[in-house]
Amino acid sequence: MTVAMMVDNPEGSQEDYDRVRERLGLEKPAGGSFHVAGPSPDGGWRVIEVWESEEDAKRFVKERLLPAFEAVGAAPPPTLQFWLVHNYMA
Repeated sequence: MTVAMMVDNPEGSQEDYDRVRERLGLEKPAGGSFHVAGPSPDGGWRVIEVWESEEDAKRFVKERLLPAFEAVGAAPPPTLQFWLVHNYMA
């Protein structure tokens, strides 16, 4: 079932985001459908993604994203929020 994932990282920055993205490469991860990122209204950095399933998103976070944060020395996001998607436009 399609889910959205929001990551708010109060310790994040555009510089951290760019370093992590470079480390990950620009290929689209398996199960990923949509990605948008920018400064969080409360400070830090926010990423919103749409995934084919919550399992796909969690696998990407565990196997690729968290190791990339560690490799570049950036603070990982403290929490992930998931919700079911009824409809989205891309």
